[in-house]
Amino acid sequence: MISPFLKSIFSFFILASVLLSCKKENKVNANEILLRQLDKTISEKKSFEIKKKRKINHLKSKINIGGNSDSINFQLNYLIVEEYLGYQCDSAYSYSYANEELALKNKNNSWLYQTLIQRSVLLSTSGLFLESENILNKINQKNLPLPLRFSYNSAYECLYSNLLDYTGEENLYGKIYKKKLADYYESAYTSLKPNDPFYYLFLSHKNRIDDDWESANNNIDKFLQTTKAGTRLHAIGSYCKAVIEAKLGNIDSQEKFLIYSAISDLQSSTKENRSMQELASVEYKKDDTERAYNYIQSALEDANFYNARFRSIQISKVQPIIENSYLLTINSQNTKLRWSVFLISFLLLGLVVTTYFIYRQLKIIAKSRNELSLLNTDLKATNAKLDEANHVKEEYVAFFINQCSIYLKKFEKYKNLIAKRLSVGQIDKLTEMVNNKNSVELDLNDLYISFDKAFLRIYPNFVTEVNKLIKKDSQYEVTDVLNTELRIYALIRLGINDAAQISDFLRYSLRTIYNYKSKVKAKSVIENDDFEAKIMEIGSINAQ
Repeated sequence: MISPFLKSIFSFFILASVLLSCKKENKVNANEILLRQLDKTISEKKSFEIKKKRKINHLKSKINIGGNSDSINFQLNYLIVEEYLGYQCDSAYSYSYANEELALKNKNNSWLYQTLIQRSVLLSTSGLFLESENILNKINQKNLPLPLRFSYNSAYECLYSNLLDYTGEENLYGKIYKKKLADYYESAYTSLKPNDPFYYLFLSHKNRIDDDWESANNNIDKFLQTTKAGTRLHAIGSYCKAVIEAKLGNIDSQEKFLIYSAISDLQSSTKENRSMQELASVEYKKDDTERAYNYIQSALEDANFYNARFRSIQISKVQPIIENSYLLTINSQNTKLRWSVFLISFLLLGLVVTTYFIYRQLKIIAKSRNELSLLNTDLKATNAKLDEANHVKEEYVAFFINQCSIYLKKFEKYKNLIAKRLSVGQIDKLTEMVNNKNSVELDLNDLYISFDKAFLRIYPNFVTEVNKLIKKDSQYEVTDVLNTELRIYALIRLGINDAAQISDFLRYSLRTIYNYKSKVKAKSVIENDDFEAKIMEIGSINAQ
């Protein structure tokens, strides 16, 4: 019986558990559901990468196919670089240089500018800002085809946006970059028409530079309406939305759009990203150190994979802070866990004392049941053997009675024949009859056939079971008569293990019996030492 004191303790802990559960349920808001979705998406990161690689490999497989024009190969190279852009920058350069060669070969300035602009973006996203700027500075904007004006301004915007991101806004260079960024934002969106989705993206950027955050918010919403979840554009738009919401003081909304952005980055295998890094900081401020730690590790892994040098530097500034806090949280949890273990141990000690005698009784009962079960198993096995033995006895008693009857009739027939021939003095015919070996062989053959039929009535599957023990190319034909090899092992199955007895019954020498046995074992697919044991396991029809 549990004491009233222990009952009170149990009641207290049950009540506490219920209250804690209720408290946790209240905390499960919309953002928490999104965070769980993000955690699940992180666990599936590898599967999204596999899809990305398949898409890239599919594009690669189309390059230089017989009959491809330079124009087709140029477009394929361009698409491959676009796929690598944001995924793994180092792998994209060879395809960019291949396109440059195609542009020079065809003296196509449009292709050349398109390639250089794309490479500039590639360089700036990986942290090679000077190299990116050098490429853009070499492009004469006056000679630039009209369709490439937006890409040109967008490349500059990408460069100065990353530079501003790297240096910050507070220093002299940050202010210079911000001023240039504003100019390129304006150049980018004014080169587009209002029905172009990117018009609203860059207009929103310009609004942010001008501190018009409400307009920035409205325009980024218009851009987001044109994007699809799980794409890089959706990730970019959601991140921009999160920045604006943070500036407007909407922290929950900031967190929500950072989650949207991070999920789309993962689903599109975009490794050059900011959302996961920023989300780690948001979760850190919410004291969700475990998630903050997981997210900053994911962000660092992506930055290293992409080889974005300046992202790695940015992450390294906040990573130690989050890691230290995470370790402190783990230590605190370990302390609580130790106290919990101590308290549980105390309660368990009381339970052990209370249940000791019950356990002993259950152990005795279990032991008795096990012994009874073993006895029942042994009894069933013994009964099965007795049933089989009785079946064998019944069959062979009938067999030998029948054989005795047959031989008595033959003996009576021979007796009458001998008496008749003696009475008429046919001594020579008596001698011939006695020396007639064919008669003896016929009698033995009848005996063996009768033996086979009786045996196969008891063990109808004997030949089939023996075939399972020998190689396929050496198996016996299933008939109602046994050959000498099978007859030897049939006698063994009946318990006649003495080779001399088998020799006497089959009228063969001991050496011949051993040779037959060895011949069968040579065909075996199991160890020879186990062969006869397996023969003894072949059951009768009753046992089966």
